[in-house]
Amino acid sequence: MNNGLLLGNRQITLEQLRVFVCVADDKSFDRASRELHRTQSAVTQSLKKLEQILDCTLLERKQGRVLGLTLDGERFLPAAKEILARVLDAVSAIQHPGLGGHIRLGVPDDFNVVDIHGALSRCMVINRGLGIQVTSALSSRIADMLQADQLDVAIFKRVADEQAQHSSQAEVQVLRKEPLCWVGREPVQFDELPQLSLVAFPDGCTYRRAALQALMATGKTVNFAYASAAYENIRSAVSAGLGISALPQGAVGPKHVVLGREQGFPPLPFVELVMVVRSKDELYQRFAEYLQNSSSFAGLRVA
Repeated sequence: MNNGLLLGNRQITLEQLRVFVCVADDKSFDRASRELHRTQSAVTQSLKKLEQILDCTLLERKQGRVLGLTLDGERFLPAAKEILARVLDAVSAIQHPGLGGHIRLGVPDDFNVVDIHGALSRCMVINRGLGIQVTSALSSRIADMLQADQLDVAIFKRVADEQAQHSSQAEVQVLRKEPLCWVGREPVQFDELPQLSLVAFPDGCTYRRAALQALMATGKTVNFAYASAAYENIRSAVSAGLGISALPQGAVGPKHVVLGREQGFPPLPFVELVMVVRSKDELYQRFAEYLQNSSSFAGLRVA
């Protein structure tokens, strides 16, 4: 049985696409190998084979570290994710009966969840009897709505191990856990700053709250230099030198400098992206499983 995609007389396999997507999303060969249950050497060889077949470089690397995507990689990544998503949808449609009913879903608008709209659209195409009501808001608002039983499935950020009040029937799945980092455009010593110009998400964001709590203990004056609910706006503002921000490790860009203890910055906590299913109802459980297996969450595994 042919399980690959032909390009001339060369074959691209689904495994190679999975490797590329995982490495691109995780920005790490080590994390991708653990997620795929493959050796790091096997992951590296699979990616090299894919690049040979495509006759291009997909990832920028330096001494084994993934710096980011090349232009070819940026063009190829959405198509690779779409192929994997279509395969998962086809398998799901065969293995499971269609979903039917109504689901209230909450998603954070201050987190870069890739192609959540595409995943939901595909879900409704293969499940004609399913209705989905989506609320996009800050994580704090999503958590409040869940507690008030206004949502059936919720995705939001929180400080790692933070205790939240949910129904006793609710199930919590950690999708990703990673450290927060102070990031700026260039190296700077914390003690040399008369005040800290902060680039942050709006009030209610987990990253913003964690940053302010860490700074409070230092007595440093904070100036809110730039605020936006858009991830790319925050990253661009840091790259332009408008100020310093607290971002998860996976969101640190190639033009950013991580500022840590060596520069005198206070430590920041780990943060989690969690999915909470309000009850053990089969509809909610299967819908949550679909989201976790979709390409939108392919890179959002516990780090």
